[in-house]
Amino acid sequence: MTMQMIKKWRERKQIAPLQLSFVFAFITVAIIILTIGLAEAAITGYYKEVYRLSLPLAYTMVVIANVFLYLFASNITDKGKSAFIPVVIIGIVLIIIFFLPWNWWGVPQEDYAGKLSIRLYTNFAFITFSYVIYISIAIICLNTKKITDDVIARTGLTLLFYSMISLILYFLMILFDNLVIVLYRHPGYSEFIYVAWIFAILFLILTYLSLVMPEWLVKRIKEK
Repeated sequence: MTMQMIKKWRERKQIAPLQLSFVFAFITVAIIILTIGLAEAAITGYYKEVYRLSLPLAYTMVVIANVFLYLFASNITDKGKSAFIPVVIIGIVLIIIFFLPWNWWGVPQEDYAGKLSIRLYTNFAFITFSYVIYISIAIICLNTKKITDDVIARTGLTLLFYSMISLILYFLMILFDNLVIVLYRHPGYSEFIYVAWIFAILFLILTYLSLVMPEWLVKRIKEK
């Protein structure tokens, strides 16, 4: 999808496909980094140094992807541009928090029992930041859709709106996974993670379709 968006950018010479390319690219990098960390855990049987570095790095990539996603949405709707700088500043602060030692990424709970742990608060801050962006984009899409007469543009905004709903549900599943870790001493990667990835895949597909609008989709819209 990243390569397809770059191709579309070269064809159209518009900034929106390039911004969405960055979104997909940073998500791809996040997945690769997380996979490397999980590979170490699978090989050694422990969440060691590589895994503990992979989590904050992967979260960092998602924060950057969120910033570009907000930029993309504000560009295609021409709304919300004044909030971009605050979004960037909050994102930078959040990235710094990811790398603080008190997150205990991948460390067994018994090793930091009784010590300061900010892991749950960090995840909550990360999800709140993401939710503010996704809900803002969803509202922008709905408001723009109301004043748009073009049926194809309206469909694109609808698809982008549902892609934001998918991301909201994705992070809700991630939060549930973190809650069972903290509250019930679960080792992590519960059933909620598998459900989360279903919503992640839906986000990628819906966001891609919202901008690319392949011929078969345009034809279907016109037929209706």
